[in-house]
Amino acid sequence: MGYLHSSLKYKRVVTFEIEPKEFLHIGDTKGLQIGGADLPVIKIGNKPIIPGSSLKGAIRNEFSRTISGLPEDKLKQLFGYAKLFTDNIQDILKNSDTNKIAEMIKNSLNGKDSKVGLLDLLFGSEIFASPTIFTDGLPVTQTEEYVTNRYHVRIDQDRDVAKKGNLVDVEAVYPEIKFEFRIIYNSLNYDTTDPSPVDKAFDYLVKFLDKSEILLGGWKSRGYGLVQLTKKNDEMINLNNLLVVK
Repeated sequence: MGYLHSSLKYKRVVTFEIEPKEFLHIGDTKGLQIGGADLPVIKIGNKPIIPGSSLKGAIRNEFSRTISGLPEDKLKQLFGYAKLFTDNIQDILKNSDTNKIAEMIKNSLNGKDSKVGLLDLLFGSEIFASPTIFTDGLPVTQTEEYVTNRYHVRIDQDRDVAKKGNLVDVEAVYPEIKFEFRIIYNSLNYDTTDPSPVDKAFDYLVKFLDKSEILLGGWKSRGYGLVQLTKKNDEMINLNNLLVVK
């Protein structure tokens, strides 16, 4: 069930570059092709991609871990709101319709009864759709060879030792292959302060991500997945431009 959001104030489209610092493995279906890698990467044609869902999950996790360590007074200073996570989502799903959820969000952001988490409002949850959309990361580096195969010893999980004579073939993106993706943020009217706490949270997210290093994909414990994000473009699109109003 997704909550159909309030009216739109503006869109903000932020483009980020992804620069891998280590080999990168964003996995596809195991054993996809006969004679292929045991663990292939997701590709369109011969070019690897990073799904928007993978980017969103990694960024949400990193951002959540960081700001959840801030004290309440600092959260209020940054966002004008201190509650990060929604309580009892399953109960809300059972007992509330769309109108009740809309009223709950409005009351929460106006400080009347804070039940809704700011991170859920920013990234979405089971009870309301996300105003923040992540596109797939597509390679911008032009080259003939994007990926290579790397071999690792399989680990016996029961004994925590290497399996003799048993290698796993991991397909991975070269570190020098750069990608770009966009985050499209829909600023919504929650009948609260302007900018709203959600607007402030997105603005802080963009600043947080610029020049930051995060881990993407699988095999992180084997040294894969470290990337640096750099903001390349930041565009605000108001309603007049969206509707081509002159």
